[in-house]
Amino acid sequence: MSAHHVMFAYGTLREGQFNCPVMESHLARALGEGCIRGELYNLGAFPAVSLDGDGVVVGEWAEVTDNGLAALDRLEGYPEYYDRSIVQDVNSGLEGWVYHMTGRIPAGAPLITGGDLVLSYSHVSTVGLLMSSHGTWPGLY
Repeated sequence: MSAHHVMFAYGTLREGQFNCPVMESHLARALGEGCIRGELYNLGAFPAVSLDGDGVVVGEWAEVTDNGLAALDRLEGYPEYYDRSIVQDVNSGLEGWVYHMTGRIPAGAPLITGGDLVLSYSHVSTVGLLMSSHGTWPGLY
């Protein structure tokens, strides 16, 4: 029997975003929107969370299969690029994994005000513009 893993997606794995099909193809069930403590940064082609700080990061909770966790680890470049830790939703108390770069955010990386990557895209015409100017995601296969 396959185990399931609860994940918090704050960026390109969110519904309607570029890497959402990777999450959806291994989805056991969607658990809804949520938020965690931390700071969200724009690294160009993709975001990164630091679990330091008192900000709030907006995202979605989902439960994925064992194969899903392995696929997400590859996509996110874990453990070489992103770290993965258990976090808790500030409202519901739900716990699950999140990919983050705590202590390794590049100097000068802009903070995404409000902690919502999707909302921040309203200031950019397309994700494709970000991709074309900054390359691809680290573990994209």
